[in-house]
Amino acid sequence: MSARLIDALLALSGRERVGLAILVLVALPLGLGFGVLLPLEERAQAARAARVEAVALQVWVRERAAEMAALGPARAPRAAAEPIGTGGIEQRLIAAGLRGAISQLSADAQGRVQLRFDVVGFERFARWLSDTDPHWGYEIAAFRLEALDRPGMVAASLILAPPQD
Repeated sequence: MSARLIDALLALSGRERVGLAILVLVALPLGLGFGVLLPLEERAQAARAARVEAVALQVWVRERAAEMAALGPARAPRAAAEPIGTGGIEQRLIAAGLRGAISQLSADAQGRVQLRFDVVGFERFARWLSDTDPHWGYEIAAFRLEALDRPGMVAASLILAPPQD
C-alpha cells in the first residue's frame, strides 16, 4: 500500500507535490476546523446563552415568589357571581378597548370559555383582567402569558370555568 503511494508521489512533478502538500497541511485542517469545530463551538455558545437565560428566568421567578409571599394571604373568597358568558366578556373587552386584540373567544358545552390574545399590551391586559375578574363569575382554570419581542407586548391565553360548588 505505501509503496504504491510513494510511486504515485514520485510520479508527480515538483509543483504538483507542493500543491498536494499545501492541500494536506493547510486546506484539510481549515476544512476540518470550519466544517466540524466551528459549528460545535457555535452550538456550545448557544447552549451557554440558553443556560444563562434559564438561570435568569429562575432568579426572576424566585424573586416574584418572594414578592408574592410578602404580600400575605390571598383576599377572602367573594360571593360567586353568575357567569356572564362570552357576550358579557366581549362587552367588557370592548369597554377596555381590547376587542381588536383578541384572536379567539369561544365557549364549549361545559360552559368553559377560551380567550386568546396573540399580541396585546401587557398593562392594558392586566388592567382589564384585574377589573373584570371579580365580576365575571368564572374561575381561571388555565392562564398562559408569554413575553414577545416588542417591549410591553405579550401573548396571553385564558381558560375560564364556571365555579365548582
